[in-house]
Amino acid sequence: MRIGMVTACYKPVINGVTRMVAMYKRHLEALGHEVIVFTLGEPDPAGEEPNVVRSPAISLAEGYYVSMRYTHEAQDLLGQMDIIHCHHLFMSVEMAHRYGRCPIVYTNHTRYDLYTGSYTPLPQPTADALMRQIWPEFTDFADVVITPSASVRRVMLDFGVRRPIEVIENGVDLRPFRQPAHPYSKQDLNIPESAILLAYVGRLSSEKNLDILLQQFSIARDIMPNMHLMLIGKGNLEKELQIQARQLGLENVVHFMGAVGYDRVSDYLAAADMFVTASVSEVHPLTLIEAMAAGLPVAAVASPGIADTVESGRSGYLTNQAEGGLAAAIVGLAVDDKRRWQMGLAAREASERFDIMHTVSRTLELYERLRAARPDLVRKKKHGRWVRNREKLEPLVAQLERLLKPAEKLGTGPLRRLITESMSGPEDRGDNG
Repeated sequence: MRIGMVTACYKPVINGVTRMVAMYKRHLEALGHEVIVFTLGEPDPAGEEPNVVRSPAISLAEGYYVSMRYTHEAQDLLGQMDIIHCHHLFMSVEMAHRYGRCPIVYTNHTRYDLYTGSYTPLPQPTADALMRQIWPEFTDFADVVITPSASVRRVMLDFGVRRPIEVIENGVDLRPFRQPAHPYSKQDLNIPESAILLAYVGRLSSEKNLDILLQQFSIARDIMPNMHLMLIGKGNLEKELQIQARQLGLENVVHFMGAVGYDRVSDYLAAADMFVTASVSEVHPLTLIEAMAAGLPVAAVASPGIADTVESGRSGYLTNQAEGGLAAAIVGLAVDDKRRWQMGLAAREASERFDIMHTVSRTLELYERLRAARPDLVRKKKHGRWVRNREKLEPLVAQLERLLKPAEKLGTGPLRRLITESMSGPEDRGDNG
């Protein structure tokens, strides 16, 4: 089978989506399928892997790009795929619809409703109204939508998504987390062996609620002073978080490890005693599953995605309130060594259901059903460029522009022109633009 993976970003960007696409590619190729990744921007400076096709784009930030067209090479190749699997709502599923000639699958990896509220100046009710236009509009380009959890499926239905939705959990290659190649000890990380080490892995950005995590960690340390916190990842909030740690008197017990290569994360987790997060924007957090595979119990907020993964009281403690409740969950795990160890074993056992081979197997079954049924030939939005009402969508264009690059007012700049063109061009079933 010829499978196109369409994503708005790829390596060297490090995030859950690029890791999922890379895992899909590796495991599907091992099963004998041909997988081509279609993405934007410059090649990976560390060396481009085979079957990655990039189209020129405007740079938004390091590794992130925006464009509303693919090269002729990419257009032609997309037209030869048997299945196209998209991994972003923007600059992905619409591209597949325009240039592909086969069934389209879209996996929703992101709580876009929460990200819209976090990254734009919009109040949450306005952000929700925006997503009630965007989510159905863009998912209508797909034949089937995949959500990694039942909770997120309910969220998308509440926001008006009309396409069939199937729940297929994101997968993880469990092996390196079960048996890390070069596991660190606390001493290797300059942390006392007697300390209880909490680990967080992910972006240091606003939607992860890391300011709340530091506050709650500070409260928990008042009760259990021998705790340390390890933050693995980079992001635009790193300096602010370092200042906050100093203000809370935590500069000696909060350890900023920076960006760590994916193949080394398991080595760091080997030194930890629990995994913590205050995020409520997760769809199906791979880093949390990886920590569970490493035998770490979890202290987190019971939000969609996380609540589908962690069984509170068995593989960790979940709270409905990040402020106040997360500190209690952390202390609950820290205070009883035996109970924490038992929960770690339960977390490790629970991670089995997220093995990447389960995900690949179920996804292949979906591909085969779609190839046989060809719903793309009968859906309302046929392959090709789709006409839209420019006047009606102009407010949506303005908000989407801010969602993609909120820090800059782009006015009539190139990003606005690209978005407007994509969302309101003339109907052309044979579009090669």
